[in-house]
Amino acid sequence: MTAPAETETLGLVRLLAACRDDAAALAAALDQLGIAICLYDTEDRVVLWNESYLAFFPEQREAIAPGTPYADTLRRFFGVNLAESQRDRLERHVEAAVQRHRTQTAPFTFQLRSGRWLKVASLPMPAGGRVRLWRDTSEEQPATTRRSADRALASLDVGYAVFDGAGRFVTANKRYQELFPGIGDLVNATATYRDHLARIERDSVLEEDRARLARVAARPLPTALPVSLPLLLRHADGGWLSLEERVGEDGTLVAIWSDATRQVEADARIGELERHLRDAVESMPHALLMFDREGRLVLRNRRLAAIDQGLARALDAAPTLARYAAWRAGFGDVSAEDAIRGEEEVTLPDRRTVAIAPFTTDAGEMLILLSDITREKAAEAELARQKDLAHQNEKLAAMGSLLAGVAHELNNPLSVVVARAMLLEEQIVDPQAGTGVRVLRQAAERCAGIVRTFLAIARAKPRERRPLALGKVLAAVADILAYGLGADDIALEIAPVPAAAVVEAEEDALHQLFLNLLVNAQHALRGAPKPRRIAVTVAVSGGSVEVVVADNGPGVPAAIRGRIFEPYFTTKQQGEGTGIGLSVCHAIVSSHGGMIAVDDAPGGGARFTVRLPQAAEAVQTEAPRPGAPQSVRGRVLVVDDERDITDVLMEILTRQGLEVTVARDGMEGLLRLEEGPCDLVITDLRMPGMDGAGLLARLAERPPALRPPVIVLTGDVLSWSRARPAFDPPPLVIEKPFDPAALSQAVREALARRA
Repeated sequence: MTAPAETETLGLVRLLAACRDDAAALAAALDQLGIAICLYDTEDRVVLWNESYLAFFPEQREAIAPGTPYADTLRRFFGVNLAESQRDRLERHVEAAVQRHRTQTAPFTFQLRSGRWLKVASLPMPAGGRVRLWRDTSEEQPATTRRSADRALASLDVGYAVFDGAGRFVTANKRYQELFPGIGDLVNATATYRDHLARIERDSVLEEDRARLARVAARPLPTALPVSLPLLLRHADGGWLSLEERVGEDGTLVAIWSDATRQVEADARIGELERHLRDAVESMPHALLMFDREGRLVLRNRRLAAIDQGLARALDAAPTLARYAAWRAGFGDVSAEDAIRGEEEVTLPDRRTVAIAPFTTDAGEMLILLSDITREKAAEAELARQKDLAHQNEKLAAMGSLLAGVAHELNNPLSVVVARAMLLEEQIVDPQAGTGVRVLRQAAERCAGIVRTFLAIARAKPRERRPLALGKVLAAVADILAYGLGADDIALEIAPVPAAAVVEAEEDALHQLFLNLLVNAQHALRGAPKPRRIAVTVAVSGGSVEVVVADNGPGVPAAIRGRIFEPYFTTKQQGEGTGIGLSVCHAIVSSHGGMIAVDDAPGGGARFTVRLPQAAEAVQTEAPRPGAPQSVRGRVLVVDDERDITDVLMEILTRQGLEVTVARDGMEGLLRLEEGPCDLVITDLRMPGMDGAGLLARLAERPPALRPPVIVLTGDVLSWSRARPAFDPPPLVIEKPFDPAALSQAVREALARRA
């Protein structure tokens, strides 16, 4: 049986077909009944419409005209009534509505965005084309309250469909049809909830999620197990759909659908931000702890276990701020309350240093950062050490300049003393007097060796080394200090030195090393109570020779032991020391690949330990001193501004039978050469006016046959090596203070080559 409303609609269609020639009059008549009409031809183009149509769809008023495609009217309709989130799917809605227009025959009800309900019939015309009739059914709702609620719901951005206790469709809002454009033919009393879900599964859900929705549709009694939490499904056109179900007291089921794209995207962004935050917290180089206002631990990272496993375990057992404060209080005399205030550093039992920085957030939560700064502290210490080393190097450079100046000032007078002592030793025949002169010569030679050591330290250039027996070196040093030690009532005890105690070293530097150590001990003992003793022991072990110099004096305080080898550092009263001796010892030992240290001697006092590499070769036998100089013939030009030097050189050379001419600088030397030829030139380097280098440069301009051989006497061999002028044959260099016998031998050899 046909329903009354449907019979009325069919009657109107027959009437329209019967009076097709006067369709405009029929449209006007329908206006009086409040029924909208629109007639379409076989191509779905508009033929006619009435004023009620324009009242229902005012967006069509300015654009509709005979021949307007039905799809264009739909675009204008959806452009006004679609939700903003559905605007990008407008064409899909148009396509679905056109399809319904061509196939749908049963009347259906839909809701405008304004909240009005319209019932529409879409039927084919007998002669082709279709007619659509709309009627406002808003006033046919059960009550005014229901109408108001429906209008409010129509404005929501969620779609809902209501089904009765048997699962049959009851009603749906406009948004529901917007979300699912292809479901219009199911908006009728014969469709069930399962039909709706199947259609949504087929048309609107991505294939990967269809099985999930199919399981929802397959429930025997949906009202017994409703979807109470949002079920997220991927939309076939992109984005996400959300389904929730609510069951009323009468068994009515409401399916609530919404476009969850923004929510899912927002949740994804939140999740991504949380992941970034979690990754940032976990990758921090600090351990992070956060406690809420009640003192509960709400956040920590895994770095905590690397900082202190004990604290990590303690917080596992009791995750509270009080437990952390108790841990902190265990590292010092601090209360649990003060343990969470202020930045500080603590030293863990394994000697690592941890920096603690507490912060209070605006919400009153406590944030604590713990950082392992052991490496930073070590780097700071190393930086301080490097700065201190640079400072020491500056001091050493200053000391080098001082030593170089002193050495140069001593060189010439020492050369005279050494040479005169040797000449006297050769002339004296009385054994007793000869012994005194020999002691004088040896002391002068020792002084000359010290000067050479000073120069070597100042120039940072090692001199010739050879195997030396430490027993002999220590005995020589003891002889030099015997008088001074006896005057201070100090006993020097040197234990027997093993024969294997041989080191490869510079003899002068080794004498200087032990001389300084013993003098340092002598000065320390002067104010000490008697008996005063200095003990020297030597041992050989593992390829090293160890020499220990210990005294029973006041010792070296631990606070200054790290500085006593610094240049100019001294604890002696003004006038008693310069602070250079121990720094010279350190420089000598270091240059020989050894080490020197100081600590407390057993029973009190200071103990200096020197360790040097043992020599691989045996001690070389010293060559016998040359005898009296042999007589030679020739003329020698001596160029030096020091009269004492020229006098001693003249005596040495004339005793050999040589004729000697003296000049005070290079220019005078050239004048003497113009007065007559000479067989040999002996010149100093540093002189006022033209120096030795300038003299050699002028001599080099002469033809080789007219160029005499040259011997250079200098106290600064390194400077000569750096600024050596071009001269052929190269000059023979003899270092000041010089040995008269060695000089005589060099003169004889030079004259022999000249001959």
